[in-house]
Order: sequence, then structure tokens, then C-alpha cells
Amino acid sequence: MEFELDKFNGIIIDPTTLPVDESSFSQELQTILQFSKQQNKSITWLTLPITSAHFIRYATEIGFVFHNCLETEITLIHKQESSVFVPFIPTHTLGAGAFIISPNNEILMIREHGMTGYKLPGGHIELGESIEEAIVREVYEETGIEATFQSILGMATRHPYQFGKSNLYFICCLKAHSYAISIKDTDEVAEATWIKVEDFLADTSSHLFNRQLVEHLFNKQGLPLVDLDRNQGQYKKDEVFFSNIPI
Repeated sequence: MEFELDKFNGIIIDPTTLPVDESSFSQELQTILQFSKQQNKSITWLTLPITSAHFIRYATEIGFVFHNCLETEITLIHKQESSVFVPFIPTHTLGAGAFIISPNNEILMIREHGMTGYKLPGGHIELGESIEEAIVREVYEETGIEATFQSILGMATRHPYQFGKSNLYFICCLKAHSYAISIKDTDEVAEATWIKVEDFLADTSSHLFNRQLVEHLFNKQGLPLVDLDRNQGQYKKDEVFFSNIPI
């Protein structure tokens, strides 16, 4: 098996060079761990595709433990010392809600099946998806409204949320380019509508937090998406949100 050294004093095994049989895998993995110990490396990373899941037993028998898992692969780690810090990647779920105001001071709202009251359209940000892409997609799926991302107005966190992990929720300001409702995701959304802001704030059937965020963020400026010069290469940031309000 081939591997490379990372800048954090670690070893990353190339999953495309895994052997076919268990005996070769076990022997080569132990050889890599011996090299790691001789070179005082802190951690060894091993990612196994689902087609090589039968290797998991051999890795755990020599000290590898689970780190994170996707549908098609699992990543294991081996630490030379128990005190070595390893960032735990899958700690959060990310969500976004769309704050869209019409020229008539109406706010776009949805009601899911089995839900009382209304909330902002939105949902989970999928793996590899930007905040901008996610919220534009969610708005279209849940309401049929085509809109453009403008800024991030606020955020909220919750812990624990699902599966014992934290949740980070972004409230995004969008500008609508159409106003006719046409729900695409009818399995989830029962109703989508434009509501006068003052009527929504007075509607106690809607969750208090939803009413509070509308009250606090109505007519507020947010953090716009900024296109930085020379933002490229290995350390490129996919999305940058900077305030443009002077002190």
C-alpha cells in the first residue's frame, strides 16, 4: 500500500492501492505502523471503501478505531499516543432558512405536514453544498419561488440535535424573482404562502422562535457574500461573508 505524509505529522494511506487479499492487507498495514513508530508519526489515517469493508476487522485488531463514516466509505485512525489530538469531523448538521420579503412587506412562509403555524422555507445543507446553493434550492423545492442569495442575517445553534450532534442554522436573506407559489416537494410541504409581516408576528400558532427571528431581522442588513481577490489555490474559501457596515 502506498501512503503520503501530511503536514500534521501524520500518514495518509492511499485507498486506491489496497491489496486484494486479507493477508497482504494485514501485513502491509503492520509494516506502515512500524514505519510510523520509527518516524515518530502521530497518527495514521486509513479509509476503506465499502467494497473493502471486510478489512475492518484486521485494522481494528491492531489498534485502529473508527473516526467517521459516509455511505460508501469508512475512515479509521491509529494514534501512537492516546494524547494525540484528532479533530472529530462529523460533529454538526447544517441548516438554512430563507428570509424573503415581497415589495408589499409580505414574508414567504411554509407549513409542513402535521405542523401548526408557519416557518421559513429551508432545510439541511447537503454534503459538499454551499450555503447559497442550498437555500436557493430549498426555496424552489418548497415554494416554487426563484430567488437570489443576498446575505446571512443571523444564525442559531442547538445541542444536542439529531444523533447527539450539534446543529447550526443560518438565516439567509434572499431576493425573489417570482411570486407565484408552486410547491415541488409536496411530500414534505403542505402549504406555502406570502403573509403580512405584522400578521405573522401576531400569529401565536407559529413557534415563538420563528416569530422572534422575523421581528429581530426585518429590515436588517446582513453579511454579504464577498468575492475576494486571489482567493484560489489549495486554501481557497468557497464562501466568505464579511460585514460592510462601518463602525
